Amino acid sequence: MQDFFDAIKDLAGGEVYALVAAENTQYPAIVYTPIVQEHIFGIDGPHGLQRVRMQVDTYARTYQEALHLQDQVLAALLADKSTVADVRMGLSEFEDQARLYRVSVDYTYHRPVGSP
Repeated sequence: MQDFFDAIKDLAGGEVYALVAAENTQYPAIVYTPIVQEHIFGIDGPHGLQRVRMQVDTYARTYQEALHLQDQVLAALLADKSTVADVRMGLSEFEDQARLYRVSVDYTYHRPVGSP
């Protein structure tokens, strides 16, 4: 997960968290969650790569701001990783109690086995 964090850590004013946002989070913010890490095998055995799927939720006071933050996440990943293989928008919603918009996107990329 460290490689993913390093790629996006400067976005949202540094309000970037793994799994859950801190209690005193300032918005906009990003929360990323690892979904799966799979080893890639071929007919001749392991390829020395992992396929990583990461869910990224952006939270903001406006829907446009949450979407724009996802655009920044994608741009940062494309700049840092030449192996982005898939991007899928999962959902958008308004969290009434927190008064925040959430946009959830899944990113799939490849990395060498043993990377942090």
